[in-house]
Amino acid sequence: MAREQISSILRALQILECFTDNKTEWTLKALVKQLDMPTTTVFRQVSTLTAQQYLIQDPVRKSYQVGPRLMLLATSILSQSDLRRLARPELEHLSDIVQETINLSVLLERDIFYLDKVETRRSIVCNTRIGSRAPAYATSCGKAIMASLSEEEIDSFCLWMEREAQPLTERTITDSARMRKELAEARIKGYAMDDGEIETGLVCYGAPVYDMNQKVVAAVSVSGPEYRMRAEQELMIREVRKAAAAVSRLLGYTDTR
Repeated sequence: MAREQISSILRALQILECFTDNKTEWTLKALVKQLDMPTTTVFRQVSTLTAQQYLIQDPVRKSYQVGPRLMLLATSILSQSDLRRLARPELEHLSDIVQETINLSVLLERDIFYLDKVETRRSIVCNTRIGSRAPAYATSCGKAIMASLSEEEIDSFCLWMEREAQPLTERTITDSARMRKELAEARIKGYAMDDGEIETGLVCYGAPVYDMNQKVVAAVSVSGPEYRMRAEQELMIREVRKAAAAVSRLLGYTDTR
């Protein structure tokens, strides 16, 4: 494939990667500034993506959003995920026991990506969506996964936090020193906690999922209103760790400690 074609594909992917759960709509001007590309280059790529329905344009605001073809592709990828398929029975079993919202997440750059979810039938639910993203530093799954990172990777993340992390609630941790402490505790305890850090009044406990290479590849979390989660804290922590361990075994993990 010619170098020009490869460069064009990479630019198109860079544009698509701008469309996240936290930023679902972009103007041409904003994309140009974000990507630091020439306006003509971004316009040409966006026009092609729109023509192929990977993006759609609002006729009034002239801004761009994710289109139906990209949504179809994402749905197809999710439905074929081995991790999601293997984990689903364990997520449902955990939901039956704790009667709260269950999420399966993976780390995607500095966010977590919600790969699967089991809703609770009880009142007050967690407003996560399959296929959406959330800042890793504000979630139990994010902390549970990041606790396994190398010191160099944690250093890099903390440097980014100092520059970019924004509070989502009054309890969101944006201080890198405190985050290091949280990750160290999660590594020792085998689980992490989100104490109203992504949504006020919502408490989550997350535990890491390992693969056959002893590597953390995902996390399982249980989320619910603070008053219920506090009252049943021991149950929640015990069961979410058991569920994560069960998924790990399905992925071929053997605890060698």
